[in-house]
Amino acid sequence: MAAVDSAASGNAAGGIANTATTTHAMGTDDPARTTVEAGRIVVNGLQNGALPPDDVHYLGQLVAQRTGLAQADAEKRVNDTFAAVKAKADQAQAAASDAADKVRKAVAYAALWLFVSLLVGAFVASLAATVGGRQRDSM
Repeated sequence: MAAVDSAASGNAAGGIANTATTTHAMGTDDPARTTVEAGRIVVNGLQNGALPPDDVHYLGQLVAQRTGLAQADAEKRVNDTFAAVKAKADQAQAAASDAADKVRKAVAYAALWLFVSLLVGAFVASLAATVGGRQRDSM
């Protein structure tokens, strides 16, 4: 468990791959544990922008072990899957950025009209006070 916990805090220089290899070498073939570990490796790769070659090799070993594919085919599958996940993450980030821009514009527009309405309200209140004062004085 300590190896998997240290994998979550891996460094940008590919520390996760070394930890993952150590975990695998220790004989932990628990599918749930290796799935979580692979997920952490992919998330780290997304944060860094690319999967290091050591991580691709290790994930390729996991895929080859589970599917019976050749190592090269498994690594190609890992690279293809990572590229698809990265594209989806980039699309989601772009959509979130567009949504944030739309919200920013809407808030600015609402704030402008709120200011204008308060200004008009203040002018009308001042005008009503002037008219009311004159009416009171003329009685």
